[in-house]
Amino acid sequence: MHRSEAKPSESHQGFQTISKEPTSLSQPMGNGNIQPGPDKSHYLNGIMGLQLVFLIIILMMAHPRPLMGAVSPQFNIEAPESLEPLAAHLKEISPQSLQRTMDFMGLKHPGSPIRVILAPNGSPLAQEAPEWMSGYAVSHASTIVLLTDRALNYPNDSLNDVFLHEIAHILAHRAAGEQPLPRWFDEGLAMMAARRWDFEDRARLVWAMVSDTQVSLNELNTLFIKDDTSVRRAYVLAYAFTLDLLEHTGQDVPKRILAKVQQGLPFSEAFAQTTFMTVTQAEEQFWSRQTLWNRWLPVATSSGMVWLAITLLAVWAFARQRKRAAAIKKQWRENDVDL
Repeated sequence: MHRSEAKPSESHQGFQTISKEPTSLSQPMGNGNIQPGPDKSHYLNGIMGLQLVFLIIILMMAHPRPLMGAVSPQFNIEAPESLEPLAAHLKEISPQSLQRTMDFMGLKHPGSPIRVILAPNGSPLAQEAPEWMSGYAVSHASTIVLLTDRALNYPNDSLNDVFLHEIAHILAHRAAGEQPLPRWFDEGLAMMAARRWDFEDRARLVWAMVSDTQVSLNELNTLFIKDDTSVRRAYVLAYAFTLDLLEHTGQDVPKRILAKVQQGLPFSEAFAQTTFMTVTQAEEQFWSRQTLWNRWLPVATSSGMVWLAITLLAVWAFARQRKRAAAIKKQWRENDVDL
């Protein structure tokens, strides 16, 4: 078990002390000598000290975390001896990524330490989880379980992604005062906290829309407890809806909704007061924007598709060149026979 604590950085500021040698009493003083005035360097150093203090105050107001010590979530990692190197790797995850998730959720304090359990195959926790699952969070117990031997499936490309995704669940529920959240919203926030929307997400969204019928958000919630294909579809739709919502209402919408839920409002009311529309209206607007042109254009014009086209063109050109070379060699052999 390890507890990693974020310690505030310390800075010591003050004024420079000026010392002067006392004048010897035995030093003769002639008649009419003028006594030296106050040392101006003392005042200059005092002014410089005040300027330094004011500069530090301004910097602390503009960037309080780097100077006062950022507070990020703390963890107690539990792992068998064979997984200790993996536990050490997780401890090296940048605190900045965790602080960005806190800011996204509107949390000013991360709360109590989070228990992280690394569970290999064969452990009771792994045996109880569906085969497609690579990790899960138990928000009310401030615990996440990482199934270290499972094959990684969308939306996670690495164990770090699983870790950040599950931590986001814990922080979202803390920001909501442990009040219930719809599954689509909970997963959408965790997706946004752990990964960036990319070519794979776009392609999966296109496939999710052309391969099946349109689903409501209530129906989307039920997809998360079905087979692995349904779960992957649920993830990309939740991600796409949440991303679309923020693009049309503002990036601070999640923290504002979570704050209202924490104050005791039901999610539907908190959503309506923040976005000035009901969940149903937001759902209808999302689907109305998902035209065939909007679905395919980002995929067709993405860098990944461009490189795919270039690769296919190069393969076609190479195959064509080989075919021509083979035809020329065949013609040469026929000419040799004729001779």
